[in-house]
Amino acid sequence: MELVSPQPIFPDYRTALGALLRTVEAAITQPIGLAYDVRSLRHTLQGEEEEERDPLRGWRVSPAQGLEAVASAMRVLALLEAWGGIDAGLAERARKVLGRAEARLGADLRRPIAQRVRGLYVIVDPAQCRGRDPLQVAEGALKGGAQVLQWRDKQAEKGTQLQALTTLREMCTRYGALLVVNDHADLALAAEADGLHIGQLDLPLPQARQVLRPQQIIGRSHALLEEALASQAQGADYIAVGAIFGTTSKAPERTRHAGLETLRKVKQAVQAPVVAIGGITAANVAQVVSAGADAVAVLSAVCGAEDPERATRELVEAVRTARGG
Repeated sequence: MELVSPQPIFPDYRTALGALLRTVEAAITQPIGLAYDVRSLRHTLQGEEEEERDPLRGWRVSPAQGLEAVASAMRVLALLEAWGGIDAGLAERARKVLGRAEARLGADLRRPIAQRVRGLYVIVDPAQCRGRDPLQVAEGALKGGAQVLQWRDKQAEKGTQLQALTTLREMCTRYGALLVVNDHADLALAAEADGLHIGQLDLPLPQARQVLRPQQIIGRSHALLEEALASQAQGADYIAVGAIFGTTSKAPERTRHAGLETLRKVKQAVQAPVVAIGGITAANVAQVVSAGADAVAVLSAVCGAEDPERATRELVEAVRTARGG
């Protein structure tokens, strides 16, 4: 069979790439430099005369639509490269600009999700649920008013965890809470969780971002102000600080103390929501809120409680009272 040369369709693919870049451009208003680079790339492909018949002039495109356009543009670019339909230098320039656009639009999409990291943040660890079904403990926490639920399982196989996370995903959707997976980016991706939580020694934040969908948030643990600033620079969507007080949820050799003063300093220095963690109870939560925590993370105070739902309600009320509400 005779192979047909793709040469005649190159102009159509370049036109498609230009149209997709126009959609990306309509989704980006800041920073100005990035918007200019997207427009300049489009003009290189299409010519500035296309500006006169621009169907998207004056339109705003959502970050989600912009991200879809970025993904489609990457696919078209790959085809043009494979067939030799675009100069290598221009293709490299396009990849870099599209990569920056994806990072920006992803951050725009995650920001309102990260802003929901507020109030009580409950960590569910099956090993610390006193032999009870961790899914029942989780539902008790959600009924009690937890706004974020983190799944932390250091023992079960990932296939088993994914089954539990599928149920938790439905629960969290029903109760209007965020679902975060501890440590495992692949599980967070497969379970369609709202986010991932990592420690200082886990998968580095930039590499975790490459695994996740653009809209999935990443939080990270810190005991030092310098660590928090580094994570913010790398694009962390929320900053966890701890341990604030002594905790029994982690082995002493794996626990680093941060304290209330570090919490205050971090809150003053970063723009992302700040989560306090470590030894927090209804008795001391007011100190944590006073130090600036946007969210309060607990594990044993709920998982180890006789009645997880009641314990959650008491903590939610204690946080509300501490905020003057």
